[in-house]
Order: sequence, then C-alpha cells, then structure tokens
Amino acid sequence: MMTKLRSLLLVLTVLSTACVSYVATDVSQVSPQDKVRLELDAEQVNELITFVDPANRSITGRVVNLFADSVSVVLQTPASFTQVSIPRRSILGAHVGVADTKKNFIGSAVIVGAVAAIAVKGFQGNGNTRVGDGGGIAETRVPFFGFRIPFSFGFGR
Repeated sequence: MMTKLRSLLLVLTVLSTACVSYVATDVSQVSPQDKVRLELDAEQVNELITFVDPANRSITGRVVNLFADSVSVVLQTPASFTQVSIPRRSILGAHVGVADTKKNFIGSAVIVGAVAAIAVKGFQGNGNTRVGDGGGIAETRVPFFGFRIPFSFGFGR
C-alpha cells in the first residue's frame, strides 16, 4: 500500500509542474518578464557554459531588458540567480514560453482526482477494525512540526 502511495505521490509531483511550450519568435518581439529560450553561437556557449543546455546549445531564463545591441536575461543556477547581457549578434534563435492551458488543466484534473481517490479510499477503511485497546486511546496525535527555544528559563539554577 505504501509503495503505491509513494508512486502516486511521485506521479502527482511530476504532473503538478506547470506546462510551458516554446514558440519560435524574433528577438525584437520579446518583452521584459517573458520566459525565453535563446539559441547561442559558439562564442556565447563557451562564455555561459554553466547555464547552457548542451542538447540544443541554448539558455532558458527571463528577459529583464532589451537594448539595441543586447538582451539582458536572468538565468537560474542551483544556488542563485544571475543576470547576463547577451549581444544580439550572438543570438541565433529565440523562443518565447507560452503556458499550455490544456496540459495544465489535464494535470490539475488528474491531481484533484487522485487526491479524491485517496480520500475516499482512506475514509472507507478497507473493512479494518478500529485499532486500540478498547478502553484507552484509539489514536495518537503526532505534532507536524516543533521548535525549541534556544535558551533556558532556569535563571541561574
């Protein structure tokens, strides 16, 4: 039962990510705050090697500003965010991210259905009898989280 539940939670986690499709566009058509994927020439690939997707020699980030000769983009690293300026002559192709509402709706419906199925299965109890000693406590509450105060109230004892 726990293995099925873990598998279901893994599937729900994967499906809960937002679905974005990238549509080809011209660099001059993007605007600040757009999510973009930029295909770069070899010089820029070497300069931004830590951010580049090696499969298609591109970077993915959010546009900050457009200038006549460059584009400022915020790139995400595992530890932080970095803003870079990329010369327009180094950009071979641009794709803008568009939310795929159909995939997002289907993913949301699957998540809601799975949660409802888990709730129904949990409320039915599968014919099990109540756990406990009959006269004592039938369930134990476990705190979800706790905290400690980093000093003592002993006042010098």
